[in-house]
Amino acid sequence: MGRALLGGWLVVFSLLAIAQPPWEALKDYKGKVMPETTFVDIDGKPHKLSSYRGKVVLLNFWSIY
Repeated sequence: MGRALLGGWLVVFSLLAIAQPPWEALKDYKGKVMPETTFVDIDGKPHKLSSYRGKVVLLNFWSIY
């Protein structure tokens, strides 16, 4: 059992060693630009999406229905 486990880990580490690091795979987005959009936060304060240009934005949509 110990040899099989060691062999499994060697395969995993080998695949990780040849895999391309995720930061090298990131490229600039060349698609369409999203229209000007304003979102309201939980406190009712509006936020323009364009004010976050150049930053990573995560929009988490929830539904009550």
